[in-house]
Amino acid sequence: MSELKEIKLGFATAALPRSTMRVDTNCGPVSVTVVGEKSNDKLFPLVTLHDFAFDHVSQFQTFENCGEEADRFFSQFVTYHIDMPGCEERAGDITGEYPSMDDLPGIIAHVRTSLNISKPMILLGVGAGANVAMRYMVKHTKTVLGVILVELTNDSETWVKWTQDKITDMVMKPTDVLSIRGKTSTDVITNLVDKHFGRSSSPSHTLEDTRRSLTGRMLASHSVSNMELYYQSFYRRVPLPDDTFTDRTCCPALIISGKQSWRNDNSIEARVSLQKSGKEVTLLEPSPCFLFPLEEAPKKAAISMMLFIQGLGLGLSAGLTTATTLTETYDEDDAVCDPRDLAMV
Repeated sequence: MSELKEIKLGFATAALPRSTMRVDTNCGPVSVTVVGEKSNDKLFPLVTLHDFAFDHVSQFQTFENCGEEADRFFSQFVTYHIDMPGCEERAGDITGEYPSMDDLPGIIAHVRTSLNISKPMILLGVGAGANVAMRYMVKHTKTVLGVILVELTNDSETWVKWTQDKITDMVMKPTDVLSIRGKTSTDVITNLVDKHFGRSSSPSHTLEDTRRSLTGRMLASHSVSNMELYYQSFYRRVPLPDDTFTDRTCCPALIISGKQSWRNDNSIEARVSLQKSGKEVTLLEPSPCFLFPLEEAPKKAAISMMLFIQGLGLGLSAGLTTATTLTETYDEDDAVCDPRDLAMV
């Protein structure tokens, strides 16, 4: 492990100490950005895991900037933003085989050991990162206090989706074929981003700025090849069977999925599987929300997260307990399944 640099970004948590370092793991070296006072024994560790086509900055910066609700949430933790192998800025192209979804959870274990994280962690994962968080939880349950899983998927890709992706890849220019590593290509990264946006049923263009920003950022400073390899690892995932989820392999969970999201059905099914453990599993479905709950409904997401960790005994002094606050935050179209965790909604 080696310290790289101190960095300053446009986060609402910018006043907190922030450093980025390389940590050697079972999947090779990864970039970890630590935010907060590690010397503060009162703070618990929060580990974030991003989706494909993102890094930790593009995934979580908007959410961290959403206002005092997010400030309250993040102030309860020392945050460890993990970038998946080769997904950080200015990463070189990875040669050789990319880690599988069964390998990637080992990164969290190595980061925990290397950075001397002794307290049980809260895991916050989005999309593919949520799947990694879930897999880590079932293998290292005693090190996890709770999981927040945004747009969670535990199924495998369908043959219909496989065929659609193959056709999309075939019509690309020969020089843009995904198997050619190290080629920074607008067509390749646009195709990768469209795997998110192409399925959206959003009737408006409100997400176009997010699409353009994400595409531009990835092209400007990231290895397109590595980003595609992370997606392919997620694409080839093998679902965890229901008998994986027991009271010994699971902990309390909050699942957040946009009510209009193409991943919503997957998240509902995953909740049913996790509930077999007997642990409390809350599903929040903000509406209208089509793709990215942390960007489209950040206040609702942040308050739900605060209530979730309060149910775990954390953040009880944050002052977010009044029915008035919650009434003002949630709409009648929002769905909250299992009110035992979010009892005031």
